[in-house]
Amino acid sequence: MTRTDSRGEIVGAARELFKEHGYNAVTVRDIAAAAGVSPALVIKYCRSKAELFNEAGPHDVPLVELDLPRAALGRALVQKILTRREHGAAESWLVAAAHVRESPEPEHTRAKVREKVLDGMARLLGDTTPDRRFAGAVVCQLLGLAEGLRGLGMFPEHETPSEELLELYSAAVQGQIDACARFCGS
Repeated sequence: MTRTDSRGEIVGAARELFKEHGYNAVTVRDIAAAAGVSPALVIKYCRSKAELFNEAGPHDVPLVELDLPRAALGRALVQKILTRREHGAAESWLVAAAHVRESPEPEHTRAKVREKVLDGMARLLGDTTPDRRFAGAVVCQLLGLAEGLRGLGMFPEHETPSEELLELYSAAVQGQIDACARFCGS
């Protein structure tokens, strides 16, 4: 394994362990074992568990791969959350929020994740406002939906069909997207 391969293996292993167990439950030894390297090599490449945590996650912040007409974005963003729930997949919105909460440097991590999420959503929406207010509103709506579904168990799948929830929630998200288009002229 080359240095680049080892570093990639370390970061990948750390990302999975932090996602599954959280920052406090994972040790450098755990990361090293999962990556197939020594703990000394983990520290050599990444300097500390805290720096590795910030480097490792979350890189799967959801969104910008959508290449759809503006009128379909709200529905597509909500559908992604519902699909992940239906398949029992990790909810990347919640992973991003947990990454901030569990960080050994929460203010630093919050700023990095916030900028990444806002920048991506602003690009997707064409939000040119200085404070990216429409992007922020959409992000908050999606975070709320993800937490409501997963954390609070709102709208259980056996009681509320996904199609009904999609219609209910995507209209609210699309409202912010349409407001952005009117305000920003895009």
